[in-house]
Amino acid sequence: MEPLPIALLRRAPTLLGRPGLLCVFATSLSLCAQELPVRRVFLNELLSESQLLTEQYERALSKLESELAAAADYEDARLVQHRRDELKAIYMQIGKSDTLAIPLPSDKARLSGTAEARGDLLTGWRTAGSSAEWSNLRVTPGSYFLELDASLTELPGISGSSLSSRSQPQEKVSFGFYEVSLLQGAQENRRTFDITLSKDEATFTPLRIGPVTFTRSPVTLRLLPAAGYPANLVRLRQMRLALAQDDVITAAPMADNGESLNQAKQRLMDDLERVQKTVLSAYDTKLKTLAKISAEMGTEAAAEIKKLEMMRKADASGAHEKPLFRMLTKSGGVAGFEDIEGVKIIATGTTQGDRLTIEHDGKQMAIRLLWVECAPLTEAGDSGKGFAKHFGISTDNTAALARAAREFTMGYLEGKPLRLLIRPGKDKDGSQAALVFLPEVGLFQNVLVDQGLAAVHPPIKDVPRGMIEKSLLSNLLEREAAAKRQKNGAWALGSEDQ
Repeated sequence: MEPLPIALLRRAPTLLGRPGLLCVFATSLSLCAQELPVRRVFLNELLSESQLLTEQYERALSKLESELAAAADYEDARLVQHRRDELKAIYMQIGKSDTLAIPLPSDKARLSGTAEARGDLLTGWRTAGSSAEWSNLRVTPGSYFLELDASLTELPGISGSSLSSRSQPQEKVSFGFYEVSLLQGAQENRRTFDITLSKDEATFTPLRIGPVTFTRSPVTLRLLPAAGYPANLVRLRQMRLALAQDDVITAAPMADNGESLNQAKQRLMDDLERVQKTVLSAYDTKLKTLAKISAEMGTEAAAEIKKLEMMRKADASGAHEKPLFRMLTKSGGVAGFEDIEGVKIIATGTTQGDRLTIEHDGKQMAIRLLWVECAPLTEAGDSGKGFAKHFGISTDNTAALARAAREFTMGYLEGKPLRLLIRPGKDKDGSQAALVFLPEVGLFQNVLVDQGLAAVHPPIKDVPRGMIEKSLLSNLLEREAAAKRQKNGAWALGSEDQ
C-alpha cells in the first residue's frame, strides 16, 4: 500500500475542520458495533486490516508537525497536533467497548498433544504436552488482559484409591500463557492462572489474566497446562485480548529526526533560560561591585544577591505544601527580604515574646518580629504604655502579659525548624526585623495575634509592597479584629478595665 501523499497532508491545517476519512471510518465502525454485537468479530478483523493505513497516516502527520515546528509555524503545527489527538480520541472511544478486543478463536489455534477444538471450546487438556498457539497475531502495541470463560468438572467414574494422586480429579488446575519469542521483553509477558472446580457442567467462570505488554506486531501467543489433567474436563471459551488501558493508538515513531511541537516549546524555554542566565550573571557582578564600593549599600546588595540565588534554584515546592510556602519558594521570598531556612531559636536572657535570638549556619543573630509588638519585660521609661494603650488596659497588667508572651513563644518555637524572611538593615539595638514561618502552620505572628499576646503595628502605607506582603498584612489585621471580638488574651483584660 502506497503512503499517503505528503502534499495532501500539508493541506491538513486547512482541512482539519472537516471529518477525516479515517475518523469517519472509525466512528462508523463504533456505531455499527453498538447496534449489532454479532458483527464484532468481523469488525475486529476489519480494524486489524486498517491498522497499516492508520499507522501511515500517523507517521505522515508526525512528519508534517515536525516540519511546521522547525519552520516556527506553531499555529499550523498545533492544528496538526490537534488532528492527531482527535484520531486517538475516536479510537479510545471505540476501545471503551469490546469492539477492539482481539479474539483468539479456537478454530484458528494450532493445537498439540491432546488439546482439541470443539466448536467455540478448547478442551482435552489431559497431558502436560498439550498446547494451543496463535501465530502472527496482529496487535496494536500496548497492554492487554487475557479474558476467557472457563469450566472445570470431574470426569465421571474416574476416582479410585488405586489411581495415583495426579490421576485423581483435581479441584484446581493451572495454566500458563506467554508470548513465544526470544526478543527482549517477551520473557516479561509470562502469566499463570488457576481454574477452580465448577459446580456443574453448565457453569463457566469469567477470568481476567495479565496485563501483558506488547511492543511489536505481529506476535505469537501460546497457552498450555502446568500438568496433565486426565481425570478432569477442562473447557475454555470466548478467549480474547482486551485492552488494559485507554490509549488504543500509540503515537507513531518520528519519520525523521525532526522535532515535534512539544520539543520546539522545550527548545524555546531552554533558549530563554540561557538568555536569563546571562542577564542574571551580569546583574550579580554589578551588585557585588556596588557592595564593595559603597558600604551603605552593602546590606541591600547582599539581600538582592540572595534573591538571585533563589531565582536560579529549581522549583522544589511540592503539591503537599501550603500555597503560601509554594509562592515563597517560587518567587524567592518577598521582595527586599533575605530568605533563610533551617533556623532554630535559642533561649537567652534577652528573649521576649517578640524578640528572639536565632542560630543559622553556626551564627547567632537577634531578631524582632515584624509588624507586631508584645509587652516588654522591662518597665524602663514608657516602654509598656504603647502596648497598654493599644489594648486599653492598665500598665499594671503588662508585666504578666510580657511573661506569658515569652513563655508562649519559647514553648511554641523551641526545637522546631523555622524559615525566616529577614528585612535588610538593623535597629539601634542591633536586631533585624523578620517574618517567622513554621511548617504546616505558617506565619508565627498570626499565632501571637490570635492568642491576644501581640499588638499589630502596620508599616507606613506610602511604601510600595508586593502582593505576598500585602496579603500577609491584610490577614494579620483580620486576625487581630477576630481576637478582639472573641476577647482573647489582653483583649479580655481591656474589657474589664473599661
